Amino acid sequence: MTRGDWIAIARKALIASGVDDVKVDVLARRMKVTRGSFYWHFKHRQELLDALVEDWKNNNREEIAAIEKRAAEGATGLIELFKVWLGEDPNFPAFDIAIRVWARKSPEVTKLVHEIDDAWIGLFQLFLERNGISGTEAFVRARVMYFHQIGYYALAIRETLDDRIKLAPYYCESLTGLPAPEGLEDALRTLEKSRAKGKRQAA
Repeated sequence: MTRGDWIAIARKALIASGVDDVKVDVLARRMKVTRGSFYWHFKHRQELLDALVEDWKNNNREEIAAIEKRAAEGATGLIELFKVWLGEDPNFPAFDIAIRVWARKSPEVTKLVHEIDDAWIGLFQLFLERNGISGTEAFVRARVMYFHQIGYYALAIRETLDDRIKLAPYYCESLTGLPAPEGLEDALRTLEKSRAKGKRQAA
């Protein structure tokens, strides 16, 4: 078993039943291996927990950096945000919510969650300001945009990708107070085609 295998099974346990179930003995039984395999890769349980949080943090940081990079190269920031929301790993929302539940018990995790949330909201606010919305309005709209997406995660809303693409321009206008960016739906349709192609290749 690799370090990555241990992190993956720990993530599943966290999502299924919370951080209290992320225990070495429990995970070892599920993978049908000895505790020795764990201690080959980790010094103690806390190191595994730290790796879980790091995994969540890195996922968010990488997405933020990728959006910033594409926007700096001339892409429309709001379109890039919707592409991330609609194109993300379908398993990530449950992981995100599990981290947030864990944060209610852990000041350290709470601090990190707030840092990531602030980074996302700051990015949204920047894009709004580039489109002529400023001050408190930009800040509040950025928050509402972010809370909207977290709400999708928390409520586990069931929609097809096609449905979300159709709704995207309306959500964009409602959340930002701006007309949906030109090319938004076309960009998301390209994303839909890419995902469908990937599924066919995997089959």
